[in-house]
Amino acid sequence: MSRYYQTFARIGAGLAAIAMLVWFLWPGGAWQFEPEPFFAFGVAVVVWAFTEFKLSEEVIYRASTPNDIRFGREIFAYGSWNFRELLKDHDYHRGIHPRFLTEASLLVSETELGIAHFQDGRVQKKYLDFFERLKAFVDYFGMHSSPERFGSVMLQSVIPANQFDEMNVAPHHQAEINEVNRLATEAWKAMRPLITEIKERIPEVFDEQIRGCWIRSPEE
Repeated sequence: MSRYYQTFARIGAGLAAIAMLVWFLWPGGAWQFEPEPFFAFGVAVVVWAFTEFKLSEEVIYRASTPNDIRFGREIFAYGSWNFRELLKDHDYHRGIHPRFLTEASLLVSETELGIAHFQDGRVQKKYLDFFERLKAFVDYFGMHSSPERFGSVMLQSVIPANQFDEMNVAPHHQAEINEVNRLATEAWKAMRPLITEIKERIPEVFDEQIRGCWIRSPEE
């Protein structure tokens, strides 16, 4: 119901203005100018006018730029799969496919170059909050890990393959793993308010179905 409060206020202000006008013009035995109803009518008209300045909240304003719609869809695609795995679901005691880090690194690079951005100021502010935390994660994980082959699988791992021992992790590797996990969690926490802001400010992102997919990393 809260989104209809403004509409109710507009209707109420309009009815109040009409009531004051009726009071002012109400016929009597001998009509004469009365300042009280005239003043009340004037106040009611001014209040009514001010209630009309804001768009009604039940109207969804759809005027997002093509860039914001496209980039908003990319962020939602990341949130539904790539970055959910990279930042939320994965435990870095084990390695992850290198393509996840490549995807995030390319987004960081595009943002630093000004290619990846939102033109809506409010959404861009939330995006920059997320970007700073994503960059911290990418920089640290990239510096403290490397692509390692575990059998037939290549993984980006903090622990080198020839030192991997799930039951006996070296202290310095454990500290690095803890920090990678912490930075990933911080980035994911910043992504959630970004997604909420996109939903409110760029509703056009939902005009088509969104699926998680690789967007920036090269095909293998």
